[in-house]
Amino acid sequence: MGDPRRPPAIPLHVIVVAGGEGHRARTGAAEAPKQFQVVGGRLLLLQGLETFLALPGTVSVTVAAPPAWQAVARTALAAATALPTTVCDGGATRTASTCNAAEALQHACPPRDDDLVAVHDAARPWVTAELVARLAAAAAAHGGAVPGVEVTDTIVVLEEAGDDSARGLRYLPRAGLRALQTPQVFRWRPFLEAHRWARATGAAFTDDGGLLAARGLPPVLVPGEPGNLKITTAEDLAAARARAEGRP
Repeated sequence: MGDPRRPPAIPLHVIVVAGGEGHRARTGAAEAPKQFQVVGGRLLLLQGLETFLALPGTVSVTVAAPPAWQAVARTALAAATALPTTVCDGGATRTASTCNAAEALQHACPPRDDDLVAVHDAARPWVTAELVARLAAAAAAHGGAVPGVEVTDTIVVLEEAGDDSARGLRYLPRAGLRALQTPQVFRWRPFLEAHRWARATGAAFTDDGGLLAARGLPPVLVPGEPGNLKITTAEDLAAARARAEGRP
């Protein structure tokens, strides 16, 4: 048997969404966006990306970044890998940023229709090779795969208009809920076509799995990892630095 951590022998193109300004993670106006801050001796942008670069199936990297930080991204990528890399503009929404990256990839290093594309948030530095391998295998078999973890909080839906103190609540059964993560992995052609549809219609989604589902191509769910945390706030960034440095 082969190594279960290895993704299937299908080329994997990696898109890293790093186009936001990350204001909630900044402690000063002049501070860099979180994805361009140093964590564990390297840019946060590279922390999660290094997992993909170590996989034998990865063949290209595309990063969507703010214009002011694209030179930094190019320099960091050039030092990190000899693979083909592309840096493009982020967009006004997450969907727009990913679409920009998809079009940049199609122009610079066109994937084959059945190649895989993984979309990952630059703010998730702790992705593992095992998770990527599970997602790639599931996407190869089903067309798309997203990772999800169990929800530990009670989730409610606000049902009535008005301020929160006067709104009715509908409780959702926690056993049937999952919090989705990245990376999310898809076959290239339907992924590109879905993003072109979103651009043409102005549709926006909080993740790529939701976009594919809206096009009648829902991804399958793969167990995510609780440690695959997303850095959102300054406190999250401080905790990431402590983790990277082995501090409690």
